[in-house]
Amino acid sequence: MNKAAVVFSYILHPLLAPVAGILILTHSGTYVADLTDNMKNLIYLVTATMTFFLPVCMIPLYLYFKIIRNVEITSRQERLLPLYITMVTYIAAYFLIKRLPVSQLYGRFILSSCMALLIVIFISHFWKISAHMTGLGGLAGLVLVLSKKLGADLMLYLLILFLLAGIAGTARLKLNAHTSAQVYVGYLTGFLTVYFLMMI
Repeated sequence: MNKAAVVFSYILHPLLAPVAGILILTHSGTYVADLTDNMKNLIYLVTATMTFFLPVCMIPLYLYFKIIRNVEITSRQERLLPLYITMVTYIAAYFLIKRLPVSQLYGRFILSSCMALLIVIFISHFWKISAHMTGLGGLAGLVLVLSKKLGADLMLYLLILFLLAGIAGTARLKLNAHTSAQVYVGYLTGFLTVYFLMMI
């Protein structure tokens, strides 16, 4: 069970949430998905590079300089500097996507991801909120916004995200990485931040 929990923690890593959100937008069946293949690939490239690959590439440096003791970054204090650096790459992704000739919802989603991350950073100074659940909650918030704002039929996406949230939450609890409160607050933080910022 512990091995399965570790595997799911990697598969559902919060750094993958922005990329997953962009994929949802480009496959939403709404006008925001009406893009050329070249434009979609450019958005994928920018998002994946700035919100996933760059933060991941920093991990060996964190280990080398003993900023973190392991790749799971289990200590609350150890996660602060990596979170701050990740925040910089998220902001860069926002400004790059904002300049593209696409729906403002793409930029708004990345901006809401930045805000959710900022809240996680703030809370992490005194409490170990679950970033995994924040990412999944944010994706659920995105799907609900697309359903309400654009009338998209994304019920299947929402059900899958609820299932994944249950798996991720169980995995984090099984690994003793978080308490139940940290899991629930993480999910609500991501959900409410993305939902309200994108509904504005």
